[in-house]
Amino acid sequence: MNIVPLADEDRASVRILELACIREYVEGPMGRKWEEFDLETRQKLGASASGSFAHYRGSGLSFVAKEGGRIVGFVFAQMMPWIDGIEKAVWVENVGVDPEYRRMGIGYMLLKHLALEGKKNGAQVVHSSISPDNVSSLLMHKKLGFLAEDRKIAYLDLGKFA
Repeated sequence: MNIVPLADEDRASVRILELACIREYVEGPMGRKWEEFDLETRQKLGASASGSFAHYRGSGLSFVAKEGGRIVGFVFAQMMPWIDGIEKAVWVENVGVDPEYRRMGIGYMLLKHLALEGKKNGAQVVHSSISPDNVSSLLMHKKLGFLAEDRKIAYLDLGKFA
């Protein structure tokens, strides 16, 4: 398993995976039908959308997990100059793992890699949005040390993170 920076050539594969993850969320916890969203709306969803991908690729804090050249996971993130009174915070926009590769620690590896890179770049904290009904995501964030009790935004202090 390799974790590498997001690259232009990753867009098509990441887009397919991110939309599959979004669809899973829409049809699961949200209880809506994917078809309720018109094509224009679906094209705008996610950090891999045409209007967002270049931004996240250029952030230097977005990564993909590759297994044998296949993208099996991703994290889209960026450095924010200021969040909740803290200078230099990493904002995690989205994390996703191919369903065939879940429960193998890939999401954990992606977030840990991101946190370490963020810290190298001077970030003090990582903020990550979490759906409160996504138990797996909550547990993964807690395992990394995020404060995520009944919160929609999990918080990781990088001061002692290694």
